[in-house]
Formats: sequence, C-alpha cells, structure tokens
Amino acid sequence: MKKTLITAIISFIAVTGLCAAEKTAPVLVPTDQLLASYLEQDSDLKNQALEVQKAKLNQQNTLIDKGISIKLQTGDMTFTFGDKSSFSVKPGASVTIPQANNLGLNVNSQLSVADGKTSFDSASASVSVDVISSNKANRDINLLQQERKVLEAERSLTTKALDKEKSFYKSLNTLMNSVTSVLSKKSAVFDDNVSFEKIKLQGYTKDSASYIKAEMKLVSSERDYEAAVHSLIKDYKAFYISCGREIEIPEDSDFTQLIPTDISLVEAVDITSFDKSKYKDIESNEWNAKINQLSRDAATKFTLSANGGYSYRNSNGNTSNSVTAGVTGSYEGIGLNAGVSVPIADQRNSPSLTLGLSWTPNTAKKNAISDQLEQISIEQEQMKLESAYSSYDTTVQERELKLSDILWTIQTNQTNLDMYEKVEANMKSYYDRGLISEKDYLSACNSTIQAKVKLISGYIDLIIYNNEVSAMFVE
Repeated sequence: MKKTLITAIISFIAVTGLCAAEKTAPVLVPTDQLLASYLEQDSDLKNQALEVQKAKLNQQNTLIDKGISIKLQTGDMTFTFGDKSSFSVKPGASVTIPQANNLGLNVNSQLSVADGKTSFDSASASVSVDVISSNKANRDINLLQQERKVLEAERSLTTKALDKEKSFYKSLNTLMNSVTSVLSKKSAVFDDNVSFEKIKLQGYTKDSASYIKAEMKLVSSERDYEAAVHSLIKDYKAFYISCGREIEIPEDSDFTQLIPTDISLVEAVDITSFDKSKYKDIESNEWNAKINQLSRDAATKFTLSANGGYSYRNSNGNTSNSVTAGVTGSYEGIGLNAGVSVPIADQRNSPSLTLGLSWTPNTAKKNAISDQLEQISIEQEQMKLESAYSSYDTTVQERELKLSDILWTIQTNQTNLDMYEKVEANMKSYYDRGLISEKDYLSACNSTIQAKVKLISGYIDLIIYNNEVSAMFVE
C-alpha cells in the first residue's frame, strides 16, 4: 500500500465556528481511521483480494501439472477360483520429468501364482526423451505466465486501493464544500432577516409590496438553509455508513465541526523519481514483447525425440529378451521414425529395423505464412512500446504542470487564510467595542472558515495527486 495509506496524520488546522452561540459538536472519527474502515468495507477490494488468492492457487496447480509426474498402478488383478486357483497381477510405474527435456521412464511387469508356484511372466522398461523440442521452453513460459498473473492480481489490488482512497477523499472534499454552502446560506438568512427588520422599522405595512418582498426573500432563504442542512446531514451520515461507521448530527449542530481538523500537507510525489521502466504502459508492453519473443524462440520447425527399452517374456517356460531403440523427428512437414529391436541370447529371433516416412506439403506453406505473421507482430509490439514511451513523456509534463498548480493554489490559500484570520481578529475587536455590526463580524468569520476549507481542499487535492501518480507505476 502506498505511504498515504499508512502515514499518520500529524498536524492540525484550527477550525472555529461561525462566531455563533455554543452548539452541539458532532464527534468525528479520525480521518485515517475512517479511511481504513472505508477500505475494509469496500466489496471491490475484498473481491480483488480473493482474485489474488485464486491466482496463487492456480499458480500452485500449474507448478504441480508442470512438475515431476509419478504414477503407480497395480494393473488388472485376476483371481481364478476352482480346483486350480490362480492369481495374476500386472503392476507398473511411470515417471515424467518435464524440466529434463520431458524425460520419461515406464516400467511394467506381470506376476502370476498357480498351484502355489510363483512365476515372473513378463517385464518391460522404456525411456524416452526430447532431444530437440519446444516442450521444456513452453513449460518455462507457462510458469512465467502464471507468475505474472499473480503479480498482476496483486498490482490490481494496490491500484484499486489507491483508487478507493481517491474516491474517499473526493467524497470528503464534497462534504466540506457542502458545509461552507450551509454556512453561506445561513449568512444569507441573517442578511435577509436584517433587511426584513429594516423594512419593518421603516414602517411598511404587511400588505405593502416592499414588506411582502422582503418577507418572501427571508422565507425563501430559510427554506434554502433548511434544505441544505437536511442534505448535509443525510450525505454525511451516508458517507459514514459507507465507511462502516455511524455519526449523530443534530440539526442545531455547529456544522463547522464537521470539517476535519487532522488533514495536513503531505509531501508531494515527484513523478521523475519513479523508475521510467516501471511506468505501467512501458512495463506492460515490455513484458508482452519479452514473453512473445520467448514463445517465438521456443517454437522450432525441427523436432527430434529418442526412446529405448528392454522387455522380457516368459511363455510356457520359453523366455525371450530384447532391447529396442528408436528416434522420431520432423521438419517442414517431413516426418521420420526409425526403430531397431535386438533380441538377446535368442537364436530363434533376429534383429529388426523399422522405418517410416511421411510428408505434409501444406506444413511448409503454413510455416512461411507464420513467419510473416511473426514479423508483423514484432513490428506491432515495437510500435506499442514506442507509444508507451511517448505517453510517459507527455504524462510527466502534464503531471508536473498539475503539481505546480496544486502547490501554487495551496500557497495562495494559505496566504488568504492568514489574511482572513487577521481580519477576523480585528473585526472581533471592533465588534466588541461596538464599532461594527454583527453582520460585518459574522461575514469575516464566514470568510475565514471558507478559506480554511479551501486550504484543506488543496491538501486533499495533493493527496489525490500523489495517489494518481503512484497508480501510474508498478512496484
């Protein structure tokens, strides 16, 4: 997980109320804890974590399938009952070692017991191996592909976590903007109430146009404020529910307390500090080009395999032994198989030689087409890789510009906040001495709160920026 997920929030920004009477203060969950709960509740992340487990299990399956294969068998066991009971069995064993050029060993025998006598009827052993083939290389490629699937599943989990963190902070930012909207609407109610009171003091009657207009404006402002409060409370509660939490927000709350005070300025991620080769598009295309080239290198038009064996037979007291050997090969549609059998200490049988040839004319034609398709694929892979490098250069420039804009905005908002805090302090002094109206003082308070929200929003924009940049690269 990227450091924004595990770095503790260490500084605080003081947020004051709208210079109003003491109100209920909602109890907020610390932002880092809220984020952790938000990620824990997300079904997409849970599903992706399961995908990682599936990928690892599939990898284990592949390792078993592509590893040493051993088979032991009893063969058919035959029991004969009667005056002359007998028993026979044909045990066997086989071993295949794919990583050793598909080396295989097969052993079989037949034993029988009749009238209490045990006889060894037959036995055979054979060995086969690929001299020239793509089997071992294809096995290695398959293992690499399974390893890649696990890696990509883990990367997808990290990417989704970063994306969900980004979504979390965007939602939080929207809620803070809703808080400032509520405060602005409350300020509008205050202004319209002051205007309405002036109308009444000026002696306008209730049925006059000026009185009705001022009253309706006040009523409309109050309704807008009530609707904004209702929407804010609903959205905040829904946000907490999505985090697996609950929050109580009475309608008479001091809504400025909903602005989190534990979001600080994080260190900006420098996109050029990342390894260029780990840029997602570059890394992905380089991997595809590499694995495709391995597959092309593994493919061979010439294959050759060899086998050898020994067999023993005992029939009615007559025994025979023989040794066999053979080769099988193919090239451009031409197939050859040859075998030799040599009896041992047996004058009745003579050595024998077996030869076989085959020819498939279309194989050479199809191979020529495959060569052309292969060359096109290589060119396409190179074009995709060049495009990925070009995309990286463009992305770096765009991200650096965006970072510069975010940092400038944060600096500007910090300057504005410092200014509004000084203005608010002065206005408080003037208000206490009766030099300005309550309206002017409340306006200064509201400006300070809005400036603080803008500054925190800038901090959030930087967190989101860091996540976006981190998501562009693989670990």
